[in-house]
Amino acid sequence: MRFDRAVIIGGSMAGLLGARVLADYFQEVIVLERDEACEGPEARKGVPQGRHAHGLLDAGLQVIDKLFPGLVQQMYAEGAERMDMGRDAAWCTAGSWKPRYVSGIELILCTRMWLEWKVRGRVAMLPQVKLRQGCSVEALLTDDTGTRVTGVKVRTAEGEETLPADLVVDTGGRGSRAPGWLEALGYGKPEEEKVGLQLAYTSQFFEPSPRYQGDWKMMAVFPRAPEERKGGFIARVEGGRWLVTLHGYFGGYPPTTDEGFLEFARTLPKPDIYEAIREAKPLGEAVIHKVPSSRLLHYERMERFPEGFVVFGDAVCALNPVYGQGMTVCCLSAKLLGEVVAAQVRSTPGSVQGLSRRFQRKLAKLISVPWMMGTTMDLKFPEAQGQRFMGLGLLHWGFGTLLDFTSVSTLACRQFYEVMHMRRGMEALLRPDMLAAFALYGLKSLFVPFPRRANVHTLPRAPA
Repeated sequence: MRFDRAVIIGGSMAGLLGARVLADYFQEVIVLERDEACEGPEARKGVPQGRHAHGLLDAGLQVIDKLFPGLVQQMYAEGAERMDMGRDAAWCTAGSWKPRYVSGIELILCTRMWLEWKVRGRVAMLPQVKLRQGCSVEALLTDDTGTRVTGVKVRTAEGEETLPADLVVDTGGRGSRAPGWLEALGYGKPEEEKVGLQLAYTSQFFEPSPRYQGDWKMMAVFPRAPEERKGGFIARVEGGRWLVTLHGYFGGYPPTTDEGFLEFARTLPKPDIYEAIREAKPLGEAVIHKVPSSRLLHYERMERFPEGFVVFGDAVCALNPVYGQGMTVCCLSAKLLGEVVAAQVRSTPGSVQGLSRRFQRKLAKLISVPWMMGTTMDLKFPEAQGQRFMGLGLLHWGFGTLLDFTSVSTLACRQFYEVMHMRRGMEALLRPDMLAAFALYGLKSLFVPFPRRANVHTLPRAPA
């Protein structure tokens, strides 16, 4: 049995993936996007981070592949890079390079704009889905009791209209108006967690120099907090280009001029990104994007929450983009929404009673690990603004020691990548052999300085 109509606020990756899963359970799914339609993989005002490097982790790639059969292979055929996380990534975290080995963890390297364009094309082909551009959602509609959302009020160039719906999904990103709407309806605002980062990242495309020889498909250099504040990322993407993103915290921002961009790369903790791009040809202008904070809204903790309304994506949890978790969290959130709706259809056909609460609570559990990992690392910076709890210093020591350990132990690196790519939860780090080896390394770390414990200097080579 199908529901009648779902309305989705926001037509970026979260909204498109939400439309795909809801098309299996609704007669009609309408996606409302504020921006006008794009003719191709172009930057949009509503996605200011779209021109910068993005990561689609293994778990997210698996969701895309299942929701859109054949799309991933098509993108590989058209120029996206297939890479193995262990073999093809030169990855420096917290001051040390990770080992190179065949991991079986797959990533696709392409631009965010191209991936979103491809996904939008597949979603637009679904007969149940209607994509409407140039639409601004002004308010939620409710029943007479105010306990159930029944649709939305929409403003277009032609005027205002109302759209009734069995389910309204807000994927409106950081600019979501859901907190204000809920407060206006008498529900109050969700509790908010925030970690102030004062982060900015600048990105530019390059044509690689034929003289440069590198055995990686992606290279990342992350700062060792709190001493270092700069990092960078370089990846091969469609069109034979490199997409290079440099980032800095707390005012140390990467310039957008060619000379300034290159000089900033030269000052990174490792010289390897600079060495790669110093003879490469810039393609177009560099662009900068600033992110003042990471943010998590606890809709699941609200005393009251309306039926027929759910929120996910950056509208709930906007993570530090440096760690590349955002799109994968969106993929897994959309998958979760499909699972919750499927269970609802089986248990109470024709009714959405209880669905909203159930989804927001399950979503909170899904988000908890990437949020904890990212904010724990960010709060090592003394300038980072956020709630610091008892025992955070011990957690910083443990997590920092673990990152160091992943540079000298392939076992630790394998398990860390499993968690990082959201293939497994934190239990992956609790294997008996892993715990025993980590305990010995942690004891050693109390007496041996970091530079003597890890492969700090030399970029490791890929396995033959």
